[in-house]
Amino acid sequence: MARKDTTTVDFAAAFALGTLFGAGLALFLAPQSGEKTRKKLGKKGRKWKKEAGKQAGEVGDRVRETGEEWLEEIEDRLEELSGQIAEAVDQGVETIRDTVESEMKEVEKKFGRKKGLFR
Repeated sequence: MARKDTTTVDFAAAFALGTLFGAGLALFLAPQSGEKTRKKLGKKGRKWKKEAGKQAGEVGDRVRETGEEWLEEIEDRLEELSGQIAEAVDQGVETIRDTVESEMKEVEKKFGRKKGLFR
């Protein structure tokens, strides 16, 4: 009867043999030397870096343009609101003047003076 339980030593040996076999196969099937591969990866890395920088610049430009548009919209809205507030204040002042003038006329009527009591 064969032994069915594997020990740690058996597992480690199988792992080591598999690792050696995989490394040998990789060396055998590699399309080019390690130096060529490193150079190729370096070129691709620089190309990707350049492209990423270009795209980041484009994104920055778009963000800047959008921010400028928002600022213009905010400035327009603030100008509009400032106009509305100024108009409301002017109307309020006019209403107060009219009310005070009306009240002064009423007081002048009570005291019978035509030239004005408080003027």
